[in-house]
Amino acid sequence: MIRLRGWDPVLGMNLRNARIAEQNPSAAIRLVNNKYATKQALTEAGAPTSPTLAMLRSRREIAALDWEALGDCWALKPNQGLGGNGILLSFGRRRNSWQSSSGKRIEREAVADHLRRILDGEFSPRTTDWALFEPLIRAHPDLARLSHQGLPDIRVICRGDRPQLAMLRLPTRFSGGRANLHQRAIGAAVDLATGRITHALVGKEPTGHHPDTDEPLIGATVPHWPEVLDAARRCAGATGLRYLGADIVVDADRGPLILEVNARPGLQIQNVTGRGLATPAARRRRH
Repeated sequence: MIRLRGWDPVLGMNLRNARIAEQNPSAAIRLVNNKYATKQALTEAGAPTSPTLAMLRSRREIAALDWEALGDCWALKPNQGLGGNGILLSFGRRRNSWQSSSGKRIEREAVADHLRRILDGEFSPRTTDWALFEPLIRAHPDLARLSHQGLPDIRVICRGDRPQLAMLRLPTRFSGGRANLHQRAIGAAVDLATGRITHALVGKEPTGHHPDTDEPLIGATVPHWPEVLDAARRCAGATGLRYLGADIVVDADRGPLILEVNARPGLQIQNVTGRGLATPAARRRRH
C-alpha cells in the first residue's frame, strides 16, 4: 500500500471505485447527478443551498420565461452538466441585456441561444437536459482576497456524516478564474479542527502565496468554518451517499452554500492535504 508523506495509506482509483460501489446506492448516485433534485433533497434536510430562480425543461418554455424575475445578477447552469461547463453568469443589468464579469454585454438572444444549447444536452452526458437560473454567488471577502477572480470553493470528503479531509480551491489567472486543480488552480489544505490553511500547491509545487496577487495563504482561515463542516455533514443524510465529496462556497451575504455533492470525488485532495483516504474510518477516529 502506497503511503503519502508518512500519513495514512493512499486511496487509489480501484479502491475508490470499490468503495463507491459498496457504499453509494445507485439511486443516490442518480440523485446527485441531478442538480435540481439534489437541491430539493438538501433543502428538505435543512442543508444550505442556493435557491432556484427559474427552471426550464424544454425549448418552448424559453418564450414564456419571465426575464424580469431573473433580476440583475444570476447564474445559468445545465442541470446535469459536468466540470463546470455550460455556466453563464450575469454580473449586472443593462436595460434588455446583462453584463459579464469583464463588462461585456450579454444580449437576451445570446442567453436564449445558450438556453437552447443546454436544453439540447450540449453540456450534459444526456441527450437532453434542463436549465437552471440561480442567484449569482459572490465570494466572502476573506476568500475573494485569496483568489484571482472566479469563485473559490471548499471540497470536503465525508464518510457518512464524518468529514475526513478538506481543501480550499482558489482560481488563478492560469486556470481562467476556475477553481479547477487540473487547470492549475491552487489547492490549499484546510485543517478540519480550525479551518486554517496549513499548506498549498499549484500543480505539484508548494506555494505560500497566491501567484497572481501575492496574497499570503498559510494561516488564513476559511470564514464560517463550523457552518461549512455542518453543511458537509448533512449531505449524506440528504442524498443517501455514504462516501462523498461536498463542494461548498461561502457567499458574502448568505454564508456557506452547498454547490454540489459528488458521488465519485477525485483523489487530488490526498496530494493537497498530504493525507491518505484508504484507512478505515474507525481507525482514523482513534488518531
